[in-house]
Amino acid sequence: MGMKKYPYGNFMLKIYHIHPLFLILILLVTSCAVNPAVDLNSQVATEDKFKAEKQQGKILYDQKLQQLAETHPEAYVLYQQAHAVESRGEMDLAIETYHRAMQQTPEDGFLLTALGMAYLRKEDIVPARRYLLKAVSFDPDYYKSRLGLGYVYLQNQQFKPAATQLKASLQLLATLEGTYLLGEAEEGNGNFQKAQQLYQAVILADKNSKLGKAAATRLRSLSK
Repeated sequence: MGMKKYPYGNFMLKIYHIHPLFLILILLVTSCAVNPAVDLNSQVATEDKFKAEKQQGKILYDQKLQQLAETHPEAYVLYQQAHAVESRGEMDLAIETYHRAMQQTPEDGFLLTALGMAYLRKEDIVPARRYLLKAVSFDPDYYKSRLGLGYVYLQNQQFKPAATQLKASLQLLATLEGTYLLGEAEEGNGNFQKAQQLYQAVILADKNSKLGKAAATRLRSLSK
């Protein structure tokens, strides 16, 4: 079965954080198919817990930003400038400014991730891969660099390394984005049942979002 390249790059701009119990949902999907009486809502995180997990991701980001400010204040200022222009869609200027920040601290995983993700948003896969690989090397415990790298591997239809990075990302911080991408990786690897479970989990968690609708489309495709 062929697989289209992942077309939803705009999802990289918004990461959907969920409670770690969401991972249990993936295992519950199969039992629900056998026993429709299973009440999934009673076994997964509530909306409040989803918000709490999103807050956890923000706290992690703030911690890394604070660490950068304390250790490399000039790089911190440049990062803030780059982030501001990136939010306005001025990707070339943002990337240029991220590079200037990197000159201050070339082995900072947080900055490497930001630079790699900026290249991803510009759909420039080769440098995105280069900087995200470096980010993972220098900071292997940051979920976002592994998420971005998994996306890069998917774009190159390298499904096994994509699955490896995405699983690692989900272990660090469970996200709907990572779950959907892992579904595509498993689909590409021929693990169609796993892919279906992952897509179904995304749908159950947030069926009305763009990501949930994309998962529904993939699920229908696998059912044909």
